[in-house]
Amino acid sequence: MLCLCALSTRPAVAAALPGAELTLSRSSAAASCPSEGVIVKELARRLAPRVQARQPLLLHVDLDAQGTAFTAKILVLGRRQGERNLSAEGPGCEPLRDVLVVSLLLLLDDDAESDAPDDTPLAPTRAPAPTLWLTGGGAATHGLPRGWSSAWYAELTLRLPSWDFALGGFWAPDRRVDFSPGSVTLQTLAARAHGCYVVGLRDLRLGGCLFGALATLRGHAEEFTSNSSARRGWLLFGAGPELRWAVLPKLSLGLSGQVLAAPFQESFSIQHLPGSAYRTDRWLGWLGADLSVQLW
Repeated sequence: MLCLCALSTRPAVAAALPGAELTLSRSSAAASCPSEGVIVKELARRLAPRVQARQPLLLHVDLDAQGTAFTAKILVLGRRQGERNLSAEGPGCEPLRDVLVVSLLLLLDDDAESDAPDDTPLAPTRAPAPTLWLTGGGAATHGLPRGWSSAWYAELTLRLPSWDFALGGFWAPDRRVDFSPGSVTLQTLAARAHGCYVVGLRDLRLGGCLFGALATLRGHAEEFTSNSSARRGWLLFGAGPELRWAVLPKLSLGLSGQVLAAPFQESFSIQHLPGSAYRTDRWLGWLGADLSVQLW
């Protein structure tokens, strides 16, 4: 019986295909069917060029015949697994051969499409170009220069995808400080710069900003025996959030808030009178609203 079994089946050695290995065995009843080499040559001739997969597909084909019916059992192993049974009526093996070749081609083509790497070149993405904006607005302030007051500002802003850089100035209306027997009028004018790291959310830009300002304070004495003026330089640093809303492609509204600190306090005094007529605060507040127009 062992000898008969050995004679009834020919030994099979795996044959290489693009992305696959094929092993074909024929029973003695299916000896008229094409050999492994013939099937491999036919598949290789009809297969489209494909990228070699990391792990090949393993195909085991067993051919058999009962009477005039020829059968093929296809066992798929490797990166895909499955089993397929084919049959075709004779009298010869030619009909089964055609069905077998078509089925193997379909298996290999489907596998190539699912396993092929996506090597389509990616189109280079261009970062948005920088834009220049002119901004004007006003703010409610505390400590600029004294108590609750207001400020009016204008600046040029360079906007990048993730950063905003601005340079401009602001002016605060005059404030009068009573200092018996007269008063001191305060005038404030400053240059201001700030930079913000920005996160874009659709039409909104939310930024965390650092601010720096170099102001000049002018104190003018009034109703004294001798009325004169003096100037002081005033350095301010601060931080706070900024929110911008793009109302139109080239028009945006902004809200900003800052807490500012003065490393050095400045003051004005009147000669021959004790005390200070005015002294700057250590901490200052700013809540602003503005309108920006794109220049380019």
